[in-house]
Amino acid sequence: MAGSDLPKPAASPKRNRNEFVRENIPASERVASAVLLCLILGIGVGLWIKGKHFDPNRYALRTDALKSTAGAVEGKAGTLRSAGETQPGEEGASAAPRPKAEAATAEAEPAEGAAAAPKPAIKGEPLEIALPGLKPMGATEFYSSDNLFEKIDGRAPAYQGFNVQQLRSRSFSVNALSGSFVDVYEFRFDSPVNAFGMFALERDPKGKPLDFAPDGYAGEMGWFFRQGAVYVQVIASDQKPETLALAVAIAQNRAKQLPADDAGLAGRRKLPAEGLIADSIAFVPDNAQGQAFLKNVYQANYNFAGGKLSFFVMVTGPGEAAAAWKSYLDFSGQFGGKATVLPDASGAKLFAAENFGTAKVIYQREGEIGGVVDVPNGELARQFVEKYLAGQIK
Repeated sequence: MAGSDLPKPAASPKRNRNEFVRENIPASERVASAVLLCLILGIGVGLWIKGKHFDPNRYALRTDALKSTAGAVEGKAGTLRSAGETQPGEEGASAAPRPKAEAATAEAEPAEGAAAAPKPAIKGEPLEIALPGLKPMGATEFYSSDNLFEKIDGRAPAYQGFNVQQLRSRSFSVNALSGSFVDVYEFRFDSPVNAFGMFALERDPKGKPLDFAPDGYAGEMGWFFRQGAVYVQVIASDQKPETLALAVAIAQNRAKQLPADDAGLAGRRKLPAEGLIADSIAFVPDNAQGQAFLKNVYQANYNFAGGKLSFFVMVTGPGEAAAAWKSYLDFSGQFGGKATVLPDASGAKLFAAENFGTAKVIYQREGEIGGVVDVPNGELARQFVEKYLAGQIK
């Protein structure tokens, strides 16, 4: 057909959406745009004017809002006090006392909606240290377990976990050196065991042992030790010889003045001294090695026969020790492990076990259970335990 020879009409090009331009904008839209621009400009101008004029009442301190947070603490940190200044609540403060009748009424009938009155201040004997060259910088501070965070914020939960009862602290200035001082902290726990537990938890592996406190060590600027149910910290403000000399004298003074009490620490005394890595001593009150039957456990690392191993001791009643040994034996045979009862040694029952690529040897004699755990060489563990039971490692 003749029509088939005609060229096909070209396809009309696709329009680009960006080419669309509104030429006729309604008057209502123009008015709305102008109003919005005026509002934005007005807000900006208002903020500029407001920022140029400071309102002191906006940031004024409302002291009544702080009453509910007032801690019942006796004394103030001496290291934070400038010479000659007084702190609110201390003798010499400028606040005028209320009449007795008014004070009694306020105490007896708190205002409606007011926060509960703070607990009575923790009382105790002042921390007095009579050494030449020292002068107290302020009153002794006392903190209970409840408000301990006010003094050692961030560390308080760990202390509460070991049943801390009270903190007594005071700062002393060094008379011969302006600006030098020594801080003294005495954390009292409910038992020597828990005092040792907290001391062991915070122990610095780089510390040097003390000759006047068996459970103690010295750092560059501090002396830390357990004496009875008290965990003592003596910290110098600097490393000047005079400051350090007085700091160590204070530490020795506290070790003499505080009563010695090792009740509950029989397990600690069972740890032999030969080969002991002193900074590795630890106390685990519950679930030692993940076992519910291991409580109040003392453990440490030892250098022995060219290697290192971990040894633990738990002291309890004979029945409890026997039950714990049996439970440990049963557990060690689970999860693909291998446990073998060994011949008795020096009056103690023994078993050896291999679990997850490590070995252990556990003993039980009367009210004592312990052993070497998590070592690659089971024979080395057995040698250590048998020598310990025979009294050859003391």
